[in-house]
Amino acid sequence: MKRGMVLTDLDGTFLNSSGKISDENLAALHELGRQKIVRVAATGRNLHSARQVVDHHLPFDYLIFSTGAGVCSFADDSILCTHELNEDDIQPLARFFSDCAIDFSIHHPIPDNHCFHWYASPEPTSDLISRLKYLQEFAFQGPFEKISRATQFLAISCDGHAIIAELQRRFAHLSIIRTTSPIDGRHIWIEVFPAAVSKGLAAEWLCRELGIEQRHTMSIGNDYNDQAMLEWTGHGFVVANGPADLRGLFLPAPGNDEHGFAVAARQWLAGLKA
Repeated sequence: MKRGMVLTDLDGTFLNSSGKISDENLAALHELGRQKIVRVAATGRNLHSARQVVDHHLPFDYLIFSTGAGVCSFADDSILCTHELNEDDIQPLARFFSDCAIDFSIHHPIPDNHCFHWYASPEPTSDLISRLKYLQEFAFQGPFEKISRATQFLAISCDGHAIIAELQRRFAHLSIIRTTSPIDGRHIWIEVFPAAVSKGLAAEWLCRELGIEQRHTMSIGNDYNDQAMLEWTGHGFVVANGPADLRGLFLPAPGNDEHGFAVAARQWLAGLKA
């Protein structure tokens, strides 16, 4: 019988600034397993991208990927749960972003959502240019009219606050998630998913499937796309390298270069034993 669940974001949280896993974080992961705690990696990366930074041999039990659009078994990538947008939402969203002259991409259904169609504004962002350079084998330029299924939209903006507010007004039935650009740390990435998608909702679904109570869960993250997960779990930690406003809402943990995951996990585990 599993006693609880620990969920961790990857980039900027479990991984250090060089994209590596510290010995301390790995040891904490093993200790959680010995204590019969379910270990979950929860990332904004798609499955293909996640496997570039976390190999199958790591002692995680499950992987939440694409910000909760998919859940799989960590050991063998067996897909357990997926969500996708339909044509009724895809075409209006494509028109909205193109009318706003914002760079965006539409990602194929899981498990192929590392492939995408893209649109460039008259003045493309450096983020889009970088993505097209490094992901060129997976990138296809429009048209969008025949796309009827998709995992998500990803839009890139220099100042996304007004765009997010308008999206929330027009597409209130969808999940609109803000995250900080992993490329330059300056641009705002706006992800649009079906309503049932967030790291928090994926955590809730997985706990329900495994019979784990919410009060016996802990999560740790470093960015806004972790917020739903941090809010849902019994204990939410934010590493010191996260945004100040997010840190102020949750429990503190050392930065990702100071083994923040290990420190937070052991603190939570000690409380669980008490």
